[in-house]
Amino acid sequence: MAAGQDNAKHGREGRAIDAVFFDLFGTLLDLSALVEDCEQAAPGRGRELAPRWRAWQLEFSWLRTTMGTFVDFDRVTADALEAAMAELGLELASATVETLTSAFERLPVHPAAPGVLGRLRSFGVRTGILTNGSRRTLAQVVARTGLDRMLDYALSVDAVGRFKPDPAVYRLACDESGVEAVRIGFVTANGWDAAGAVSFGFRVAWLRNDLSAPFPRVGAPSPMIATWESVHDVLLVCS
Repeated sequence: MAAGQDNAKHGREGRAIDAVFFDLFGTLLDLSALVEDCEQAAPGRGRELAPRWRAWQLEFSWLRTTMGTFVDFDRVTADALEAAMAELGLELASATVETLTSAFERLPVHPAAPGVLGRLRSFGVRTGILTNGSRRTLAQVVARTGLDRMLDYALSVDAVGRFKPDPAVYRLACDESGVEAVRIGFVTANGWDAAGAVSFGFRVAWLRNDLSAPFPRVGAPSPMIATWESVHDVLLVCS
């Protein structure tokens, strides 16, 4: 028996996880590059603009889910950029704004991600993306980065018309994979996403990049804290 087959057989016998889904923005894709794009568009203001843009992006997604006014994440991203610019008193040329709006599509893959995906798959674990991103952006990203060769599923919230952390989004992973929630692992660097996923019933590895960041006090069970290097052990070995 080949080594890969032996690993997969051993994993199936000893693990409680059959599939692992990853968040996209800020997890598989490195958000730190957003500062560089913002700095190019607004010299000297990039470190202000990037975090405010991201904050408005998330706030608008949560508001639209609560209000039942869903539009895809590309529209949310564009609206959030306008809000951040207005908040900071920035006026940019329309061509610059158009280029900057697509920055989320150009984010680089976290350097540790391919190795983690490959290791999980070598143990027979199915892998996927579960993202707020639109179907269009998701398709472009996975093709550009080569992640499509490492994934069994690439799921966008467009299918349910709601954004994370709505339970309907996490249910997509169960519906598409045919795996029950307790046998699905979820990896995210976003605390609010970790709270939503662990509340739904996933086994969650929270990549707590900022060690001072508190877990949201929303009544959710605590996720497991992980690094990229420990994702496999946290989700499979400790199952």
